[in-house]
Formats: sequence, structure tokens, C-alpha cells
Amino acid sequence: MEQTSKYLRRASFAYVLAGTGLLAFGFQFWFLGAVETKAQGRLLAPFIFLADDPFIPTEQGGWIGLISKASMFVGAFSLWKIGEPTGLGKKRSLLFIPMAGAVAYVLGQWLPLPFAPMGAFLNGIGMLLVGIASLRASIWTGWKRYAPLIVGSFPFVFMFPILFISGARPAELIGIWGFPWLLLGLAAWQRAQEVSSKLPTTKPL
Repeated sequence: MEQTSKYLRRASFAYVLAGTGLLAFGFQFWFLGAVETKAQGRLLAPFIFLADDPFIPTEQGGWIGLISKASMFVGAFSLWKIGEPTGLGKKRSLLFIPMAGAVAYVLGQWLPLPFAPMGAFLNGIGMLLVGIASLRASIWTGWKRYAPLIVGSFPFVFMFPILFISGARPAELIGIWGFPWLLLGLAAWQRAQEVSSKLPTTKPL
């Protein structure tokens, strides 16, 4: 139980970092007048684009973006270690999908195509599947059990339709995706508090 609480707190911290990074990315478009520009780089092959500088804030999110994307991996890995909220059975392997999405996102710093859209898709579909498993397992209770589903559904409800309609990356909506990740971090933290409250306490002699 103590290990479970530790990994839940780690997942909570990681997802809060991930959400904060996305909000920081969106902030420049919401309040600083940033405009989405064509990424600087070169096309190596069809659908393979190499960025000149992966750490320019207005393009790939800079160092904050890299930390945010790596945090997505840490969060999913931490939940996989303890089988939450999916349970310890075969459904735990569903967390490999958002882990792969996080790796794709990190590679997307250097190769925006094909890895950036792949990262969004794998994180979205992975968290959708984890969310469905969460509802069935009922390990997380109350509103917490819906948090992974909200994270996973956001790209398919908001981001991808705008991308398909306009043909352009919806930068402002990518930033708003930070709120569901923060919600997931809060859910993991509250679950950690529940687990901690069940730990036996040692009375002094």
C-alpha cells in the first residue's frame, strides 16, 4: 500500500507538470498575441520533417514542452507499476499506449512529422482505453474514475476535428488540453490520499 501511494503521488506530480506545460504553451497564444507559424526545418522524406531548432518556444514548446511530454511518460509508467486505475490484470498493459504516445511526443521535438500528431493520437486513444478500463475496474471512485476518459476524449472531441476541418494545428486548443491533465493529476493525488489513510499506523511503545 505504501508503494501504491508513492507511485500515485509520482503520477500526480507528473501529470500536473504535463498539464502546466500545455497551459504554458497555450498562454502565449491566448494572452501574448502569438501566431502559429510554419515550423522551420526541412522535409527529409514524405511525412518526415526535421526541425531546425526543437526548443523554440513558439514552435514545439521549448524546454517546457519537452519536460511536459516526458512527464506524460512518467505518469503513465507510475500508474502501470501499480495497476491503477485499470487493475493489475492484462488491462494494465493499456498504459503502454499513452507511454508510447509520450515517447512519440518527445521525438516530435526533433521530428514534428510524423511524431507530434502520433503522440497526440496515441495519448488520446490510450487514455480513452484506460478510462474505459477505469470505469469497469472501479478502483478509482467518484469523479476520479472519469479523469482518464476526459483526458483521452479531449483530442477527439476538440483538437482533431478542427485539424481536419482547417488543416492547421489548433494551438489554442492544445493548450486547453492542459486542464484535463491537471484534473488527472488531482485524481491521482486524491487516490494517493485515500490509500495513505488506509495504511496501518504504528503506536509508540
